[in-house]
Amino acid sequence: MAVTTTSVDRSLWWEPFSSLLTDLENASPSDDLPEPLAKKLKENHDWFVETVARFKSPNEKSKEALMSSEQIKIGPHELTVKPDFRDKALQVSSYLCLDEVQSYILVDRYLERGNVAENYIVHDPIHVVLLQYFIERQCLLKCTRQILMHALYLGNSLKEESLIREEALKLIYDGLEGKLISVLEVLMSCSHPEQMDVDLFTLWAEETLLEDNLVLDIIFLIYYESLCTCTAERWKNLCLLYKGTLSGSYNFGKLAISPEALSSFYQAKIQLLLILIEALNLENLLHMVHDEIPFRFLDSLYFLYIFVVFANHKCLKHSRHHKYLAPNNPNPKRKEKRKTRKEKEKKSNYSKILCFAGSLWFYLDRCPRD
Repeated sequence: MAVTTTSVDRSLWWEPFSSLLTDLENASPSDDLPEPLAKKLKENHDWFVETVARFKSPNEKSKEALMSSEQIKIGPHELTVKPDFRDKALQVSSYLCLDEVQSYILVDRYLERGNVAENYIVHDPIHVVLLQYFIERQCLLKCTRQILMHALYLGNSLKEESLIREEALKLIYDGLEGKLISVLEVLMSCSHPEQMDVDLFTLWAEETLLEDNLVLDIIFLIYYESLCTCTAERWKNLCLLYKGTLSGSYNFGKLAISPEALSSFYQAKIQLLLILIEALNLENLLHMVHDEIPFRFLDSLYFLYIFVVFANHKCLKHSRHHKYLAPNNPNPKRKEKRKTRKEKEKKSNYSKILCFAGSLWFYLDRCPRD
């Protein structure tokens, strides 16, 4: 009897990123990459560019293939569909809002090969698969970060034409910067999956915040290494993201529900502020001074930088004075209301300052450089 086989999009397949990350971490940045590793980088280039966005949402075609086929063909790879694994894959898909075939790949990979629950802190097989999914996403982001770190190490040395630097530049050319900012917006806006059990919420929140940190790491490296220049539009988008973290308009802050999650949340806010400052490209500002760029434009650009840094300093100073030097108030409720009101005013003022700075940068980007 013929086996029913259905072909699906080959982009749904991926090789485990944990082994690739280990190879990258063990590779010496001062030497040429081993040929097998260079080949893996080329094969996974699309994953590095699209990052975690390449893990797809549930799809009717994938679900139908999983439900009605005995085998699924994903490019050169074939999976034999097992009924018990299929049921687990559908459950994983509903928890993670993940494509059904990709969910089956996870289940098949981490339950079939003996990676059973006793090797993990959690004991439910479904929980094992969920945890492994987050590990895969983070290893993917760490691979991209490691490529950029190798490129940063090489700098402008004689190894400038190395394969690792070429890969880093190709990632930027193919749109990594914009994709990362889009991923960051999604991560900061994401909400608790409806089908996820309450006991998994803490795990999901902590892992999501870790992904935020990794994405911000990569964005910072891109601007620090000057692999691309942050345009006024991008800078304004980042400013709005920072404003959202301060005002609480994103679900991002609601994920800080454990000590680990809270630490990741604070780190992400600091990272985002550092990116805003780094993206101003102060080194270029010094070159402009040296080249005697017309004062009006230069003065405005310098003013923008001072404006942002001064705003940050004043807000921090205001926060410290409010915390330690507030007048004694015998009424605790009134004191708490006053504190809440001042905190809102501080965030509102800071947000207005950042929005103004973003608008100014947007304007300056279009000014003639005569």
